[in-house]
Amino acid sequence: MAADLEEQARQFFAEHWNPDRPVGEWFDTMHAHRFSYPTWPAEYGGRGVGVAQAKLVRAARRDAGALGPPSGIGPTLLAPMLFKHGSEEQLDRYLTAMARGEMVTCQMLSEPDAGSDLAASRVAAEHDGDEWVVNGSKVWTSNAESVDCGMLLARTRFDLPKHQGLTFFLIPRDQPGVVIRPLRQMTGDTRFNQVFFENARVADADRLGDELDGWAVTRTFLAHEKNSYNPSSHEGGPFGRVALDRPAGEVVASMQRQSARSQSNRGAGRLLAELASDFAAASNPLVRQDLARLHSMRAIMGYTNNRVRGSSAPGPEAAISKITVSALTRLQRDVGLGLQGPHGQLVHGDAPSEAFAHFALSTPANSIAGGTDEIQRNHIGERVLGLPSEPAADRDRPFSETMHGL
Repeated sequence: MAADLEEQARQFFAEHWNPDRPVGEWFDTMHAHRFSYPTWPAEYGGRGVGVAQAKLVRAARRDAGALGPPSGIGPTLLAPMLFKHGSEEQLDRYLTAMARGEMVTCQMLSEPDAGSDLAASRVAAEHDGDEWVVNGSKVWTSNAESVDCGMLLARTRFDLPKHQGLTFFLIPRDQPGVVIRPLRQMTGDTRFNQVFFENARVADADRLGDELDGWAVTRTFLAHEKNSYNPSSHEGGPFGRVALDRPAGEVVASMQRQSARSQSNRGAGRLLAELASDFAAASNPLVRQDLARLHSMRAIMGYTNNRVRGSSAPGPEAAISKITVSALTRLQRDVGLGLQGPHGQLVHGDAPSEAFAHFALSTPANSIAGGTDEIQRNHIGERVLGLPSEPAADRDRPFSETMHGL
């Protein structure tokens, strides 16, 4: 069966790939022949195959030089949520739009006053006929300024305990009641945003799951989010919005140029080797010991990622991988700054390595984005080691009666 699928894929890409075809037409063709997302169920435009067989399709596509389907948070996170919680109408509408590149989304979960306690969401959604009126604020939303909709966790009942009063929506971003403000990081980048809702509206038809089932939907999101940082979980196509009338070959060439630039500058490991040479520390036995330790951690992380890729559903391996990434990046930062001595305090053009200075300033994000290290350890402790859950005084109290950051 695997050999048949690989042969079918190679034949499809040989017959249909044309770099002069518009992107939108190419996306439509891949989806119609069920080669965009092979792991999706057959009734929703996939083939219902496992990860190993999907790799064969990707290999055939790469060998043909063809553009991959849209990648990003929609296909990797929203799609699994729809399969588990969506209505038939939503499955047809959203999955088709994602596969055609017509819908781009982002997550709207975290809040300024909730920290990592997503269940403490205070963004309020009030029922108004066939719609909901949304007020409040979300934070750390990547690409919020350019998406079509946001995956929104909102509180629809304040008189219930915090986990029970939540509902999940897919809210349109381009409307008067939604304001996006970029957040500047210490690296100088503005990759994240704060989103403000002031009487914004979302149709009840865009509610994902039943009313008050918001936490169950969020748990599905979180289960898949840890694995979304694994490059192999993406199909290899363009992230975010792409012009659908642009020749597909131009997009492939653009992605190849971006990949070449990232390859030439990539990898904290390569930057560390360059710094060790520049500061004449390559023969220092303590430095060599640190570099060997980093090499071992990368190898172990690679084995763990292979376990994640081979799993049919997200498991504890994803949490272990996420913690390892955080530890690895922190150690790389510390070794690199130590190599430079006082020069490690310099940034931008004054730094011995501007690329490493940027990396060092960005490392704290790895311990926060996609679920903090503390949350990952709780997940492993409670679900793998069988340790008792942390005490929570607010678990059974109405949310309106609990203390909060305000």
